[in-house]
Amino acid sequence: MNTNKLLPFLYEMAIFVKVVELGSFSSAAQNIGVSPSSISRAVSRLEGFLNEKLLERTTRNMRLTSTGQEVFMLCRDMLESAKMAVSAAQSDQNNVAGSLIVAAPKALSKQVLMPMILDFIQKYPNVTFQLKVTDIMIDPIGDEVDVLIHLTNKPIEGLIAKRIGECRLILCASTGYVEKFGKPIHPDDLAQHNCLCLGENPIDQVWKFTNNTQKVVVNVSGSFVVNHSEIRRAAVLNGTGISVFPDFVILRDIESNEAVELLPDWHVSGSYQGEILAQYAQSKYIPNQIKVFVKYMQDYFNVESPNNIE
Repeated sequence: MNTNKLLPFLYEMAIFVKVVELGSFSSAAQNIGVSPSSISRAVSRLEGFLNEKLLERTTRNMRLTSTGQEVFMLCRDMLESAKMAVSAAQSDQNNVAGSLIVAAPKALSKQVLMPMILDFIQKYPNVTFQLKVTDIMIDPIGDEVDVLIHLTNKPIEGLIAKRIGECRLILCASTGYVEKFGKPIHPDDLAQHNCLCLGENPIDQVWKFTNNTQKVVVNVSGSFVVNHSEIRRAAVLNGTGISVFPDFVILRDIESNEAVELLPDWHVSGSYQGEILAQYAQSKYIPNQIKVFVKYMQDYFNVESPNNIE
């Protein structure tokens, strides 16, 4: 086929891949930022150009035809080759430029990452930086994120993982609360205290502790439930009760004696702790802005550059 006839439909091919990967016209439209009708027209134009039906569509379902499956795989390979071409151009060690999309949890972004990111932006003004702040676990490839920063003990398989730091959970209360109600000596004592929980799911009221071989599970309750770390921190500092935080949320308050760490000999189990990892897609050509940003984070937080975490 004449290349000149093919060129006008490269956009439609990319749209077609996005529709199949996201599973619907509306999802593709939302992802790209256009109307669902324009997505539908793009796929129809591609089908007209190829003179083949690619998708069987009903009001509720969508599935690939046998021809559509083959075309999808080839179009997807075309897009991957295009991405590799861009990555190859951006992998020049002397050129730190281009776009960089980073996703990270809310509290970690505000209290830990933002000073570093602002420094990075000033040092590399030719990088267009987009930060996606979310506590929802995302797919870096499907959601088109260059670097995912998250707290975990289980890196996402198939992605490069670089250690940025680590985080532990701290049980604490304000000094005023401790003076008024006393310190719990054992995890079981928490059943008699006002404990402030996340409230994201029922098990948030089940606090688990370990100390060497000892394991204790406590069902706690309290007068205030909120899934926002800064609001919960304010409540704790106000003397409302006891709660659990990632260390970066509360350490400064402990250092200034506004808050007191409780049961320091016990390890608190739960989410929002573990290694702080930066993960990104494996490729023959890693864009230079990704490599430089990850190295910048490791240097900023004084983390040695280890081999990839498997």
